[in-house]
Amino acid sequence: MDPITNNDVIVLQLDSKKSTIIIGSSILASLATLIPYKKWDVIVAIVSDTVYTLHKEVIDQSLALIDAIAIPYTDSEHNKSYAYAERYFNQLLENRCTRNSLVIAIGGGVTTDFSGYIASAYMRGVDVVYVPTTLLAMVDASIGGKVAVNIKAGKNIVGYFHQPDYIIIDIEFLQTLPRSEWRCGMSEVVKHALIGDSSTLTLLLNKEIQYGRIDNSLYNCINSSVRFKASVVEKDEFEKNIRAILNFGHTVGHAIESLLEYTVSHGDAVAAGILIESYISMKEGMPKADFDCIRDIISAYNLLPSISFDSYKIVNHMMYDKKNIKGKTRFVLLESIGKPQIGCEVNDALVKEALNFYLTMVSK
Repeated sequence: MDPITNNDVIVLQLDSKKSTIIIGSSILASLATLIPYKKWDVIVAIVSDTVYTLHKEVIDQSLALIDAIAIPYTDSEHNKSYAYAERYFNQLLENRCTRNSLVIAIGGGVTTDFSGYIASAYMRGVDVVYVPTTLLAMVDASIGGKVAVNIKAGKNIVGYFHQPDYIIIDIEFLQTLPRSEWRCGMSEVVKHALIGDSSTLTLLLNKEIQYGRIDNSLYNCINSSVRFKASVVEKDEFEKNIRAILNFGHTVGHAIESLLEYTVSHGDAVAAGILIESYISMKEGMPKADFDCIRDIISAYNLLPSISFDSYKIVNHMMYDKKNIKGKTRFVLLESIGKPQIGCEVNDALVKEALNFYLTMVSK
């Protein structure tokens, strides 16, 4: 296995600010040289307690070099809540954070979402740096500036656009990633491949990515997926048009997550959503060969969760989706692989048919 020696820097020139992504291996130890830490008066790191347990030494050393104060965070969807946020606002106050302070988030997508929300709301907004530690957070959750918390009615209902100043992607964190979290990240990788990331699609079709193998194929996959999402965000920072393609699989996926009260992971829900929305796409004109290809990719990477739900309730739960316009649920569908269409209205009967197709498939 060839050692990973690459370091890549991607700079997003956004309307709100410049956001810099650095991708490499074993680069967290160099955090003090990667960010201009002396520009901030107080630095607080919100650290996933799971990640801290696994990587205590490198995290401690990295934060000590920039005089950062570590605050633990139990990274579950239940703790990514409006109510839970208050204790973190209070901890920033106790540590004398000002509008010139910095929040660093070290953890998976829940941690970056939650910490980004804290940074966006505290004193009307302070700077934030992300150190994503899961595959999902690296390729998706940490990129684009969407920060949010959940409420009972749905996921990510309360939130902002608040761009990180830096995203430090150290793929060595993936050495300890559980298989379940790997599958979550691969769902987003597959999504990018299906909506236009042709380089990642090639890697997936060639089956070059394997769980637990931290190699140049994985590095290239992450690099390509990150660049793809970054390019979409750069064109449409506030999701007025083209950025909506990134919601492929999420209209159904978020409804499943919310209805099942987050007992199913985001990645599993999105994988289910991708297949269901691909079925709808096929019924609306996407070639069946493309649907079969999508199903084969999802199957090859063992991404399909065996979950059960009430199709009628899923359709009703979609009424809370943020993309709805005048009560109409809007989908991202595929004309073909690599050609997404946004703002597609789909009748409830077809949605239920697709949901029931999924339930039949996973019950076999």
